[in-house]
Amino acid sequence: MSAPPIDDETRRLELRIYARRVTWGLVFIGGLLFIGGLRLAGVNLDELESRGKYFRADRHICLKTEWLDTTVGDKDRAQFCTEWIDPSDTSGNTHKLVLTDLVIARDRDGKIHSQHKGKINYPLIGTILFLGGLIVIGKGVQKYFIDKRRVRLGLAAIKKG
Repeated sequence: MSAPPIDDETRRLELRIYARRVTWGLVFIGGLLFIGGLRLAGVNLDELESRGKYFRADRHICLKTEWLDTTVGDKDRAQFCTEWIDPSDTSGNTHKLVLTDLVIARDRDGKIHSQHKGKINYPLIGTILFLGGLIVIGKGVQKYFIDKRRVRLGLAAIKKG
């Protein structure tokens, strides 16, 4: 006794179910790879894009101040907040002023101004590229498995709809 032949509609339904399973499986595996990759690389997501990088008197609470010399122009001193907390930061960590990317100068109006040098956030760029790479590889693997199943079901000539 042989099995009854499977019609095209049943094959398409089986392919759709298989495609969903492959997709969700790859989403799960991709998520594990992403979290594992970040952990292996030692990337701390809390510090990846810190909101409390620079002190703002209207948003932060100053804990420690220091007198700093101007780095450009006439020598002068000004008081800066060098350690603060951010009430909106749930970690409760204190934030510190990074003096290496700070320029302190007396402006033409006689006031002392501070300006932060622009820095590229390489860990953030690396994380975005890693995630993009995982997505591209995952889509390729997904296409490979679904196309292989389509050929096995005899639906190779029928295009996706």
